[in-house]
Amino acid sequence: MKNYYNLPNIIKNDFLMHSKIHLILLFAIIISANSIVITVQNTRLLISEEEELMLIKKKKIMNGEI
Repeated sequence: MKNYYNLPNIIKNDFLMHSKIHLILLFAIIISANSIVITVQNTRLLISEEEELMLIKKKKIMNGEI
């Protein structure tokens, strides 16, 4: 009779029993990476908005509105 081993279950149990610090560090890395991506996206949006406002201001100055 052949034994059946549930490999995903064995790996999960091994991580939970012996590698808790590794899991915590993995989640910290994922959260940090997501935070960086969100910050960069928000920064790019703000830069784009600032450039657009500067162009509008420049057009108003050229037209003599300001």
